[in-house]
Amino acid sequence: MKSVSRLIFLIFFMIKVKFSEFKSLRSLLTAPGVNPEMITVFIDGYYEEPLAVTKLFGLRGIQHTPLGVKNARISQHYKASLTATFNIFPSAKYAIILEEDLDVSPDFFSYFSQTLRLLEEDPSIFCVSAWNDQGYEHTSADPSLLYRVETMPGLGWILKRELYKEELEPKWPTPEKMWDWDMWMRLPDIRKGRECIIPDVSRTYHFGSSGLNMNSFFQDSYFKKHSMNTLSYVELKDIDRSYCLLALVTTELLKKKAYEELLYSLFKKSVVLDHSKNVCDDDFIPDNLYGTPVLLFIKMEHSRDFLYVATNRKCFRIWDLDGRGYHKGMWRFHIKESPIFVIGVPYSTYSHIKPKDVTPIFILPKEKEKSPKARKRRMVIKRR
Repeated sequence: MKSVSRLIFLIFFMIKVKFSEFKSLRSLLTAPGVNPEMITVFIDGYYEEPLAVTKLFGLRGIQHTPLGVKNARISQHYKASLTATFNIFPSAKYAIILEEDLDVSPDFFSYFSQTLRLLEEDPSIFCVSAWNDQGYEHTSADPSLLYRVETMPGLGWILKRELYKEELEPKWPTPEKMWDWDMWMRLPDIRKGRECIIPDVSRTYHFGSSGLNMNSFFQDSYFKKHSMNTLSYVELKDIDRSYCLLALVTTELLKKKAYEELLYSLFKKSVVLDHSKNVCDDDFIPDNLYGTPVLLFIKMEHSRDFLYVATNRKCFRIWDLDGRGYHKGMWRFHIKESPIFVIGVPYSTYSHIKPKDVTPIFILPKEKEKSPKARKRRMVIKRR
């Protein structure tokens, strides 16, 4: 296994010590390829316990004075830690950012070692993340598979020094602004059309059930059943060479132009699902596909039209609170071991591949079902 470049330093965020911090550090330090000298633990405030835990593991710990309150405080914690990292280590070109409530997979460092070159060579890539927002136990299947997505997932990711120093640091939200730092990074003016690389099967697992934006219900509903890779080494697809349409393609298929060519080749092999059926029924995805890719077309009028999209995603039991993990209005995941491409029509770039006799599906949200118009139609599944 190739070691991660010494020009990468890992930042671990901690506020107050809990069992979760101990668990997360232990997970990190047992991952093959780890170098404790490259890890810095940043503590938001002057607390003895987290610093003691940091020293117990033989790691570097840095404390600083908190700024702001609630979401703004977290945002300022990130900024102070990132700025300090690149100042302390002026030769570091990249930093891996990891929160205190995450487990890491056995191939955590191997994953970043293999994907780093994409961030180095392709200016259309914003970040590389270890997390897949849609990667649940029932929707992820291939630990060697990577995607390009327009949203920044966080939860274990690589940040480029150049991006931070030249673009993010000068514009970072000030302490009086109650903004979530990750939501800010997803803004179009910040992302500038760039995308992040994510795995089909996540390399981190979120186990924390308490915090400013977290409680046990939220953890159980949206994070508990996420999948995480358990293999010690996985050779990732589509970075140096990949099998596509049963022919060896010696190209880097995650780069912008090649990725589009890859997608269209997969679309050609895909089966269009029966759109007359209820997407929420268990037999909507047939059991006899044996890994054949499938296409589903849903209603999506514009980039922020997540009303019907979210309701469709609820049927698949994946993240449905906002739009995440999509590429040009298209979501990729697995259902019953088969790759599925969910395409939002007419917004998606790929809308034109929809057969003329197929009408995009949408499901009325429950609050809409109660309206007179909905009662008159007497149906939940609507086809435009």
